[in-house]
Formats: sequence, structure tokens, C-alpha cells
Amino acid sequence: MMIKVLVLVHRRPGLTHEEFARGYRDEVGPAVAQNVPGIIRYTQNHHPKQRDGSDSPWDGVGELWLEDHAAWQRVMEFAASPAGRAVVEIEAKYIDRSRMTILVCEELVLKDGGPTSPQSGHPPFADSGGVAGTAAGA
Repeated sequence: MMIKVLVLVHRRPGLTHEEFARGYRDEVGPAVAQNVPGIIRYTQNHHPKQRDGSDSPWDGVGELWLEDHAAWQRVMEFAASPAGRAVVEIEAKYIDRSRMTILVCEELVLKDGGPTSPQSGHPPFADSGGVAGTAAGA
């Protein structure tokens, strides 16, 4: 079964959000994408702190899709190798690894594309009294 690994990261102390975002995107991203074995898909999610003023508990979230749990084990073995340590050193320039959270998940896709509003005859969430798919007032 395909798995997704979520890596929730905080910027290294002393870095501005902009310095972190640039390094995470321009250095960490390519280092992970080009060197870590077995990755099917890799994305980064950057929190736009400078735009909305909110204070998210994380500065970014990396997502890695892998074939199965054995592939994740190979990633962990790679991280302990000399080549893997080189990637970790790049990460450590921007990421506070002591605060990093890693979640290994089996992704359940509930919707993939299609219209953005319900077409099933059920009322939209906002009109359903807070429970999707139930009749208003039920």
C-alpha cells in the first residue's frame, strides 16, 4: 500500500521566515528530490506567515509519497548513510531538526478533482447545520 510521509518543520532559530522559505525551497527541496531513494512524489507546503499574520505551529510541511513501508525503511537507512548525512546537513541549515515531526500515513483520498460544490443532492456543509450530508434542521 502506498504511504505518505508528512514532515512538519520549524525554521532554525535565528532565521527569518523569508530566509527559511528560500532555503527550504531552493536547497532542501532539490537535495531531497534528487537524492533520497524511492520517492514517487515530493511536495513542500510553505506557511505564508508574512501574508496572513497568523502564527502556525510549523513553518513548512514536506510530503513524500512512497510505494510502501519497506520504501520508508530504505529512506531511513539512506539517512544514516554518508550520502544521507549530506542531505541532513543541508536540512539542518534551515530546519530545527529537534522540533521536526514525522508522520507516516496511509493516505485515504476522499475526493480527487471534480466540482467544488456537492452534486449528490446533499446540501452543502454550510447549510447543513454543521454536518456534511445531513438535511438542515435534522
